[in-house]
Amino acid sequence: MTAESLSDSSLGYTVVSIPDGLDATKTKVLQDYVAYDKATWRLWSTRQGLDEALALSTGTTRENIRNNYNKTTRYARPPISIGVSDVEVGADGKSANVTVCYDRTKMTVVDENGNDVTKDSSQNKIEYLIGLVDGESDVWLAESQTTLSSNECSTEQK
Repeated sequence: MTAESLSDSSLGYTVVSIPDGLDATKTKVLQDYVAYDKATWRLWSTRQGLDEALALSTGTTRENIRNNYNKTTRYARPPISIGVSDVEVGADGKSANVTVCYDRTKMTVVDENGNDVTKDSSQNKIEYLIGLVDGESDVWLAESQTTLSSNECSTEQK
């Protein structure tokens, strides 16, 4: 698995870097996280794929997706790039954390009429800690998102 293989050019979604030396469990966590992240990016940039985004999430993350989808009148426009700096699995094997930097510095935002409504504050780099849990069908589900930093992270490996 490579960063390039996780990217999706049709979505304008680029994975710049991933950690080296991931074992099988961490690799599965990363793959499932990226599937979730692509689904939510598709949702916020095209308004398509709500069911997929909900199926790959749980708890407060699922509720936030549902609530934000019903309120959103703006669309994100590519590109977006991410760099994953860490994947950790809990001792119980049922929880995991992914640390990721989102580079949205080239992303734009449009309203429902296609007018550019991009604000400088939306073009940023944000580092998040994404909490995942092992779902019933051997799929890791996104459960939480915590902001770690703003405009301090890099998508490149350190």
